[in-house]
Amino acid sequence: MKICGRCDRSIREGEKYTTHSIAGSSYGGDVVYRHVDPCTPVPIQTTQASIRH
Repeated sequence: MKICGRCDRSIREGEKYTTHSIAGSSYGGDVVYRHVDPCTPVPIQTTQASIRH
């Protein structure tokens, strides 16, 4: 099963996708799949959540 690296959803049979190779220094590397049609990226936490004292 292929999972989109942008939206983290499965790529279904018949859907268009692209592949991107990522080289690995200690192993063969990986391939990232991404939908061709626009998909909603998974939210990424870029700052620490509020701290309660």
